[in-house]
Parts: sequence; C-alpha cells; structure tokens
Amino acid sequence: MERTRRQPPSPRRLGALAVCAGMLLAGCSGEEQRASQTPPANGLTPSPSPTVSIQSPAPDPSASGTTAQPSETEAAPTVGELYRDTRTSALAAGSGHAVGTQTRGGRTLRIDVEGVANGSNQRVAITVPGGGTSEVITEGGRYWLGGDEAFWVEQTGDADAGRDMVGKYVEISESDATELGSFTLRSILTEKFGLAQFAALEGVGTPAQRTTLKGKDAYLLTGRDGARLWVATDGSGQLLRAVGPKGAPSDLTFSGWERARTWQAPPAGSVVEG
Repeated sequence: MERTRRQPPSPRRLGALAVCAGMLLAGCSGEEQRASQTPPANGLTPSPSPTVSIQSPAPDPSASGTTAQPSETEAAPTVGELYRDTRTSALAAGSGHAVGTQTRGGRTLRIDVEGVANGSNQRVAITVPGGGTSEVITEGGRYWLGGDEAFWVEQTGDADAGRDMVGKYVEISESDATELGSFTLRSILTEKFGLAQFAALEGVGTPAQRTTLKGKDAYLLTGRDGARLWVATDGSGQLLRAVGPKGAPSDLTFSGWERARTWQAPPAGSVVEG
C-alpha cells in the first residue's frame, strides 16, 4: 500500500518559526550594554598601524675599531591605536565569515554567518541545543529556510515528515525574514564594538601584547569584564577572534575577509511549494 505523503509545513508557519530563531539570536546582542561612543561610519579605509623607530646607542668606535651602525626595531602599536584600526577595518569590510557561540537564557547557541556584510547575499545557520540546525539563505531580496532532520522534526512534530524535509527549502516572505535579514556580519560587528567593555580599549596607551592564535602570530587586546580581541600582526588590522564580555558571553572567530562565498538560490527541485 502506498504511504500517504505528508504535506510539508506551510511557508507562513515555518517563516514565523525562522523569525523566532532570528529574534532569539538577535536578542543575545540586545542585552549587551552599548558604549556611548558610536563606531566609525562604514566605508572608511583602515589606516596602517604606526611604527616607531628606536635607535640603539652608538658604540665607541675606538673600543671596537669599527664604524658604528644604527639599528632599528619596530615597536608594537598601542592598544588604542590597534583597536581603532581593527574597528575601522572590520566595519568597512565588504564580506566575511563569522563562526562561534552566543549565550542566551543559559543556552549556548552556535551561529555561522557568511556572506556580504550588509546581508544582501548570505547564509545564516543557527544551532539550538536539542532543536537541530536551521539555515536561511538570502539572495536577491528573497529568503529560503532549510534545516537538518532534528530541526524539521521539531518544527513539524512528525518524524517521517521531518525526514522528508531534509535537503529541501521553503521560501519565506521578506516580512517573515525581517529579523533574520537584519542579523548580518556588519550588525554583529557593530554591536560588538558598541559594547562599553570593548570601546574602553580605545583609550589604552600601552603597547599591545603579542601572542599566537592557532599557531599564528597575533596581538591580544584585553578589555574589561573578560572582553578580548585577537588581531592580525601584519598591519592589516584584521579581526581574528572576539570573546566576551562575561555579562554577554560569546566566542566568535572571523575569517574570509573580502573572500566570503557567494550564495545562490536553492535549486527549484529542492524548494517545497506551499
């Protein structure tokens, strides 16, 4: 006997569920205290970190019998200088990739955002403990919702229907995806640099501390309440990782600056009609 095929969940219901997931994640940043100082406007060109040349004292030629030669040592930029360069570089970036965790209501959410910084072309994946992973692809002003089996089973309330939806997408309206559409790489960065715990770094005049991150040289900027930033040492000001603060727990790794993938609409055959 042929099994009666279950109707896929309606796009309107799934769109509302997607918005709820987006609002949940966006709420992580909403609870964070923002600094009174507004980050630089987008589109600024990051300036290279300044260097200071320090000449070593010239030795006594009569003691060595040779002519003294001055040497130069590159000094580390100050924390404040590096913070400003990093903030400018990150907010001016056209695209990038952020992966990591945010904590909301005692639950740790894993997020993966990659695409154009303003969200016009991007993929956002959200993993909720016990709820599976959902994703929304944005392209050309349109939005498609997909997810893994755990996500669809929870949303449909039916194990068979959930399995049938794996690898499929439902197109949702712009109004249903408004909250997810506003959750972009640039919004993440704007909220992060707007936190008082990070913004305070701008006034620190001590040299930045050198460290390593996954075997690569980096500068570590340590702010208040556990807020920390890792920045590339090559003078680009590229942000590599941002952690904390403790009052708004998060741990995000950044990569693919100006090299994010371009996303296409799902194939027509994988889109479920309502």
